[in-house]
Amino acid sequence: MKYLTLAEILHPCMGQSWAVGAYDTCNLEITQAIVDAAAADQSPAIIMIYPHHTPQASWPTLVRLIEAEVERARIPAALVLDHAKTLDQIEYALELGFSGVMIDASLAPLDQNIALTRQAVQLAHSKGVSVEAELGHVGQGEEVLTEDQQQAHLTRVDDAKRFVEETGVDALAVSIGTLHGLYRGTPHLDFERIAQLRAACPIPLVLHGGSDTPDPDIRRAIETGIDKINIWTDVRIPFLQSLKETLGGPIGKIEVTDALGAARVAATEVIRRKNQLLGATGKATQYA
Repeated sequence: MKYLTLAEILHPCMGQSWAVGAYDTCNLEITQAIVDAAAADQSPAIIMIYPHHTPQASWPTLVRLIEAEVERARIPAALVLDHAKTLDQIEYALELGFSGVMIDASLAPLDQNIALTRQAVQLAHSKGVSVEAELGHVGQGEEVLTEDQQQAHLTRVDDAKRFVEETGVDALAVSIGTLHGLYRGTPHLDFERIAQLRAACPIPLVLHGGSDTPDPDIRRAIETGIDKINIWTDVRIPFLQSLKETLGGPIGKIEVTDALGAARVAATEVIRRKNQLLGATGKATQYA
């Protein structure tokens, strides 16, 4: 089978009022949930492997599982390495057949981020693979930051324009007020900054920290210029909550397949709601 590249799967939604959901997976059941939801919704899907969740030694097995599930459902899909920190990780993902890679040097000074991203782009483009990078920094929801620290992490428009021009990157993850994981308070997204970034950057823009962000903010971000929404925590928690509830009964009477099957259904339901929110439902026809 052939995956769409990250650039190919994002191109149809640029300048439109919908976005593609990008979902991390670390096992068969969550992979099946992503694929089942996309098949039921006739939505495109970006399936991601995150090194922090899945040790590199396990990538080949997980990649084969993903390939089998995507082939089963015949959905438009991209396979993307999420938040790679090194070129070695990028090179290994290319060997395994990923169609997109993300290099994350967002905590490095701008010049270093540009240099590493440019190297990742050269590697990936030589294999026909797209690259996403991050400028500004999307932190963790449990972090306690001052107002000055929060502002320092946001993506500067002039830096973004330079970054895109000097790296040749295919998609840019921007920091506009979201955080990874669950929030301590209410997020405040900088929609004016999104609009300015959209005007300055001729490539797809990515929102990390899509989980726990209010639905109206997600919709407004998409309508203002975001093309890809990364989601993990909003899938992980219902999956684990379902397992917890199932395992609350007598262990001797619980079948493993029943417990994991119920968790798969819980994750599928969440992903279908997200696809609807993002406006991706029915958009598989865009890739025919």
